[in-house]
Amino acid sequence: MSFEFDPDDQVHLRSLARLESEKIAWIVTSGRDGYPHAVPVWFLWLEGKAIVFSEPKTAKVANIRTDDKVALHLEAGADGEQLTVLRGTAVLHDDAAIEWVADIGDDYTAKYEDGLRGLELTAASMAQRYSTVIEFTPEKLIAW
Repeated sequence: MSFEFDPDDQVHLRSLARLESEKIAWIVTSGRDGYPHAVPVWFLWLEGKAIVFSEPKTAKVANIRTDDKVALHLEAGADGEQLTVLRGTAVLHDDAAIEWVADIGDDYTAKYEDGLRGLELTAASMAQRYSTVIEFTPEKLIAW
């Protein structure tokens, strides 16, 4: 069951706008040791889901293989009072980033142009290294 943003709720609208514009989110998975594992990621908000490219041998990918429950949260905003946390599930698409880039590469490049340039990558070359796609579907919003 995916989460639906309420178009009449100002907190929902602000959270959605931030998901569409923020460059960094934190993805939280359950580590093998039972502790939460939180890492910053680049992401695209697409049709109600967060799309993350990852190197295949990362802890977050290994953790999702074991437990698909994931949290995704944004920083607290400029005033420190704009909490946006989504809880949901993640699906892994192995060796799929090149296919995804064919569909969303222009949007990804537009969002992360400076960062890609700084790493001397294009969306296509990044997809070769970060070949696993994490598709996060929210089930609950915690925000104010």
